[in-house]
Amino acid sequence: MNDLILTAAARLPLAVQNPLNGIIPDFSFGGTEFTALWQKLIAAIWGVAILIAIVYLIVGVVGMAGASGDVNPNPQQHAVGRKKALWALVALGALAALALIVGAVLTFAG
Repeated sequence: MNDLILTAAARLPLAVQNPLNGIIPDFSFGGTEFTALWQKLIAAIWGVAILIAIVYLIVGVVGMAGASGDVNPNPQQHAVGRKKALWALVALGALAALALIVGAVLTFAG
């Protein structure tokens, strides 16, 4: 079995050429109207995602506040609300910095 693997490995080229070398993405393939349309669509989806993250953050904070009452404190419910609030806060931060994150990835990727 090892001989078969070594034989197959010996047949592989030492360096694989990048098939996408020199190709740059171009998003203007549909004309100016299409470019404006997909940019508006992405902006709308991004805005809705930010609103959803804000709603989840509010739900988590309200859950924490409701579980911390003086009458009937509930540590388990507080932990669940805290977890929801933290994840919503992380999502909101990532969505707010989405353009920066995508730009950094594309810069470092090459």
